[in-house]
Amino acid sequence: MIYKLFNQAAKRIGVLIPALFVASAPLLAQERGTGILTGFEQMYKIERLPLLYPNGTKKNRLISYDATGGNGFGLLMNTFKKYVDENGDVVIFDAYGPGCLYRQQMNIWGSKGVGTLSNSIRIKYYFDEEQEPRINASVNDFFNGDDAPVDTPFAFKSAKQFAILYYPFTFQKRLKVALSDTALKRLVKENIDQSCNWYQYDYLTYPAGTPAVTWSASRPDVYKSRVREQWLHQGNNPQPSAGDQVSEGKVQIAPGSSAVIFDKKGKASIAAIHLKLEPFTEETFYHTCIRMSWDNLAQPAVDVPVSYFFGGGGWKDQFSSKALRSLLFGFDAQAHSFYCYFPMPYFEKAKIEIVNKSAAPIDELAYAISVKPASVMNYPENKTGYFMAKLTTDSCSGGAKVVGAPKVYSKPFETAFKETGHGHVVALEMFSGNYWEDGDEFTYIDGSNTPQIHGDGTEDDFNQGWAGGKYQKPLWGALENGVKGAYRIHLNEPYIFYDSIEMRFENTFSKYKENSPRARMGTLDTLIETEFMVWYYKANTSFAMHQTDSIDIGNTVSEKQHRFSITGQTRRETLTDCFDSYESADNYSENKDDGRAFNKAIAFNAAINPRNQGVRLRNKINRKGNGIQLANVYVDGVKIPQPWYILTYSDQTAKGSRSFDGWFESEYEIPERYTKNKKNIRVRIEYVRAANQELNSYFMKVFSYGL
Repeated sequence: MIYKLFNQAAKRIGVLIPALFVASAPLLAQERGTGILTGFEQMYKIERLPLLYPNGTKKNRLISYDATGGNGFGLLMNTFKKYVDENGDVVIFDAYGPGCLYRQQMNIWGSKGVGTLSNSIRIKYYFDEEQEPRINASVNDFFNGDDAPVDTPFAFKSAKQFAILYYPFTFQKRLKVALSDTALKRLVKENIDQSCNWYQYDYLTYPAGTPAVTWSASRPDVYKSRVREQWLHQGNNPQPSAGDQVSEGKVQIAPGSSAVIFDKKGKASIAAIHLKLEPFTEETFYHTCIRMSWDNLAQPAVDVPVSYFFGGGGWKDQFSSKALRSLLFGFDAQAHSFYCYFPMPYFEKAKIEIVNKSAAPIDELAYAISVKPASVMNYPENKTGYFMAKLTTDSCSGGAKVVGAPKVYSKPFETAFKETGHGHVVALEMFSGNYWEDGDEFTYIDGSNTPQIHGDGTEDDFNQGWAGGKYQKPLWGALENGVKGAYRIHLNEPYIFYDSIEMRFENTFSKYKENSPRARMGTLDTLIETEFMVWYYKANTSFAMHQTDSIDIGNTVSEKQHRFSITGQTRRETLTDCFDSYESADNYSENKDDGRAFNKAIAFNAAINPRNQGVRLRNKINRKGNGIQLANVYVDGVKIPQPWYILTYSDQTAKGSRSFDGWFESEYEIPERYTKNKKNIRVRIEYVRAANQELNSYFMKVFSYGL
């Protein structure tokens, strides 16, 4: 009966609980090959979200990037272009595969962008070293969804001149994207740094040798129509419902009390949670908590207010009378309802509690929880992460307000999320007060000093532009704008971490004194407050990767221990420089190091775990002025097909007192077949090309995958 009541209530707001989509293969444990799917098939199979990615799979982002740490992301020569190809076109994306480009965000149609220069810009996609592009389309038509097979709802262009594309492009060897236009070519030829606005491209790369079928417009894709149905019916359960068992009921909860609404033993997975809260008031919305516990984990995997968990935030944001509808979570104040469609596997037992921390009684909490038995969805325990969710709050105090001068804040960034272990982040939502959206995202993964993911403005990281607006799309949107109730589901390109992750968003409000604060209820304009709700999956193990060796290049003792050799040395020197810095903290991560540069090769011995499941190299380089860099990698004399490719963010030089972020930790993945059962390997890195006709190395770290 409760399940039917939920359907009746949901119909009034256009949401149907049962999934309407074609069932997929149920037994995940028996899936073929590497366990990697790409493109629309991966997008459709929501049930795969908990599966841990194979070692060496990485999330990447290429953006137009102001390397001086400033806000000039759109300058054509210094930040917008990666390089100019043999056709004279401006290349904005270039990556070696195997991989899949899932998300493209563009802001090039504004009043200061290239859109004012030409209406004839074309965008070209080159796959696998082909000389002719498989796509050559008008950039306006392409992002508007008018160029088949790239169409709506996967393409979106707003009236505010920004565009989002979630059409996946899988590539086996390489994918290059370039913009072509006579006006652009003239600006490049005359070296004019015209503002072009900015872009972000998010993609996954997979271990070398992973089979990935390169995209083709002529190849039928049965999953595209299924994903379209999911997106056109957001609010419905996107997972197939065949075989689901529904646990439903009603409870009353007094203030200060709790009620268990789900308590099961055995192996299964939760596919959907629907709640209906009476009374649905500010008090109950903000102060009723949901707590989830899986198996024998020491702490609850989820313990947060329902307002945050289902997308509504805290009392300072005053969204309790609103509604949010995304692909995987949402709420509706008018219907008094909540839904969540993140798949949640468990292997021994599961418990969900509702805790009433409000001052008012909950007269009735109705629930319907859909469960897939292991006979329907059999998750392999050693390859599956537990569903978790965490709320992180941070604040930054400011100095006394001086008329006509910017405020000085106590730190350059807000912490959005920190975690250790092995897993992947699949969604986040931001709430803030007095936070200015020009702050960039800095996400550090597995202890690297270089942010693996860097943004060009917070609203852009949430798929918006120009401060954003009240869009509600399947994978992104906002209750207010790009920094207030802004959400993004990283369904296809999650943040994959093997050891640790820290997500930060920089504070830049002090740099823009002309901007009025984006006030928040109960917040002074000298205080920045942020809250980030993050949904993620994490393995019930310690770490999937650990450091097994390091070579201090330039240190004779370390070099001798590792039988380090160099041919074609061009220089040996000691440098003081900094990593990627924050706009309000010049040279934030400055340090001194010595190293060597070469135009032939370096080689060294590295200790690894004989039980390794692959190896990662992390090379500290100085990339200042060295542009695009390419090297071949050999392990024990065998050349790995995938090159070591470093596509520097820009060729931008120092600006004023601000240093170019010359230090950069570049990473390379060595597949297990080159390292299996070995205690040591001999690595050779061979120069191929670079802007300065040399490569360099200052410190090399070696990591082994596996426990």
